[in-house]
Amino acid sequence: MQLVKLSFSEFEDRAAELGVELPIEQTAAWARFESAVEGRRSWGSFAIVDGGKAIALISFMDYETHGYHYLRAHHGPVWVETCTYELEERVLAAIAAHVRAHDRRVAFCRLPVSFEHAICEEVLSTVPYDETVVIDLSGTPEDILARMKARGRRDVRKSLRESPAVYADETGNACSSFDEFYKIMLETGERDGFTPAPRSDYEAMMRELGGERCRVFGGRIDGRLVNWDMVTIAGTRASRYYGASRTDVEKRNLLTDGLIYFESCALSQRGCTSFDQMGVGSAAYPGLSSLNTFKSKFAEKTTPVAPDRDLVVKPAFYKALQAAKALRARLRGLRRPAREEPAASREDILPVLLGGDLSIYALGRQFHEAYGVRSIALHQAFIAAIERSSIFKLRAVPSTDDTAIRAEVAAIAAAHPDKRVILMANTDPQIEQLSRIQAELPANVICPIPSAEILALVSDKAAFGELAAKHGLRVPMSQVIDLTGTERVVSSIAFPIVAKPARSARFMAYYEQGFKKVYALDSQDELDALVARLRAAGYADPFILQERIDGDDSCMGAITCYLDADGAMRLWSGAQALLEDHAPTMRGNSVALLTRPMKELRKPVGELLASIGYTGFVEIDVKRDPASGEYLFFEVNPRIGRNSSIAACGGVNPVRVMVDDLVDRKPARLLVADEPALYTLIPLPLLYRYIADPVLLAEVKGLVKEKRVFNPQHYGAEKDLVRAFLVRATELNQIRKFVRFYPKPTSSSF
Repeated sequence: MQLVKLSFSEFEDRAAELGVELPIEQTAAWARFESAVEGRRSWGSFAIVDGGKAIALISFMDYETHGYHYLRAHHGPVWVETCTYELEERVLAAIAAHVRAHDRRVAFCRLPVSFEHAICEEVLSTVPYDETVVIDLSGTPEDILARMKARGRRDVRKSLRESPAVYADETGNACSSFDEFYKIMLETGERDGFTPAPRSDYEAMMRELGGERCRVFGGRIDGRLVNWDMVTIAGTRASRYYGASRTDVEKRNLLTDGLIYFESCALSQRGCTSFDQMGVGSAAYPGLSSLNTFKSKFAEKTTPVAPDRDLVVKPAFYKALQAAKALRARLRGLRRPAREEPAASREDILPVLLGGDLSIYALGRQFHEAYGVRSIALHQAFIAAIERSSIFKLRAVPSTDDTAIRAEVAAIAAAHPDKRVILMANTDPQIEQLSRIQAELPANVICPIPSAEILALVSDKAAFGELAAKHGLRVPMSQVIDLTGTERVVSSIAFPIVAKPARSARFMAYYEQGFKKVYALDSQDELDALVARLRAAGYADPFILQERIDGDDSCMGAITCYLDADGAMRLWSGAQALLEDHAPTMRGNSVALLTRPMKELRKPVGELLASIGYTGFVEIDVKRDPASGEYLFFEVNPRIGRNSSIAACGGVNPVRVMVDDLVDRKPARLLVADEPALYTLIPLPLLYRYIADPVLLAEVKGLVKEKRVFNPQHYGAEKDLVRAFLVRATELNQIRKFVRFYPKPTSSSF
């Protein structure tokens, strides 16, 4: 694969031959415009050729800033072939190799990238987006209006009915004198907190693009300009590039709504079929979220686009740039905005969460943050964080058997026929229950769990071990033992070992008899005693013996994924445990974690899950062998997991991923929750006491200093003081629990 340089006339001719429409930013006119801006010049236009066949076209601008150079490809490459992960990876590698060979000054290339690749990084600057709103301009003005959301139609009609503004094509006036237009842009920047480009940039854009490719539309009240938009045109595609409005009339009479509708009709008459509003915020890229309520009303659904990424050309230099950015952020006391502000309420979904514990509160918070909705918590009893919460509606039930839960969910669905009821649970027995009853639930109920067959496969620790081994994933040496009969069970694995049930859901009923979730056994005598107790209690399901892997709690890890019905992974979240709960029935539940990318595990885990047709959320427990650094896979939990909020504090709200798939039917795209963050359910002094590694402790304290600490129970939307007191008391109670069950850290965590 290679890049073949073309003149701009050859570049545009090749696009015509291949039948692809170039975005305005990939044209010669755009290169002329940008070259008029100080510090920018055209670097070249290319055909990306593989085996003599052009698979994509791309044009680069060279940007010089702060003493270094990078290349910018706005809306490029323009794909001739369908962009797949493998093809995009090869194209990126070819671009990087070509740039290294021809320009040693270039540190990186910024361009849209559809998939996650190791050679790409999140952009150092600018605000990327992976969703936009595109207005369909086909048909009559009435057709354009009819395709908007109901509130969009309402606001446009109100603007047309009540607005005193007169809208017109202002291109001639703007080209003649940009004074009044730029004054409004400066006013808009001061109001909305951004610095507009120099006046000369807007003038150069109009001059170099020309009237066929750039139009200015505006509204006037009594002859006074009150708002305006600058729109680019490329073939049949239009884009709303810049917009500005006077502060004193900014929200009066929905002036911008009227202007956008006027533009839509005018552009349609010019032969345009689409009108891009240039980005909205999303779970992955929330930087433009403040625009969502306004922009989203002009189309029924958002349109996914490839977000900008930095293709690294000079790795060492790029790492230095990242370090400098991090240092500036620390010096200024900056951090990424906390995702605590709930979105505008969404009226078409209703979460029903089966349970009353911390994991259910975490899910309810995620739904509230993403969609502004209150969830129904359905259970017999609730923790204080839920009972006194303002983001839940409580529905206490006398029984949680299949019949009772089926009836309750059916009643909720019948009472809300206009909503998609999203039914979720977060314990193994409840997931099995949903599997049994989901076929009998009403049609408007969504139950995001895998099929019964897949559920049985992954819930069985022994079966999972065999499956993982087939895919080259290392698992602990294991032995399945039979508790039926009276024969002595002899371990074939050298002691010390770990013993645990093969099916956790079936064993939970035995906790009340004093049994533990996991046993650490140091001898055959201890195994004999455990087997005798289990048989005496009547437990006859398989048990698993496993080699005990060295390492304390910080060697444990967790992976949370979401896969759609096509086997595409949509969410990846990795975490390193810092400390686990050591109460007998809670072993394996982390109380503090750090986000970790775990990139090396993404591909094999994805292949394993896709091979069995897994769909929905899954949480996988792993442990890093301190001797080899290799990860061992312990088990798969067919649910989102108790600590699902680790994904949210890592940058991705997991329930939004699921709703994008099952409700909104958006195309698959992988979101990676890898923002550095500390997740903790316990007081920080208690956590510090159990971190033996000084390097790890320093990292944790650094995150605390940067205010990158997350506790799902601490939510700004909760105002109840009694709730706050009870949550704090629960956290302080952790001190008593650790004194009782794990008074000091050990190298084995037992």
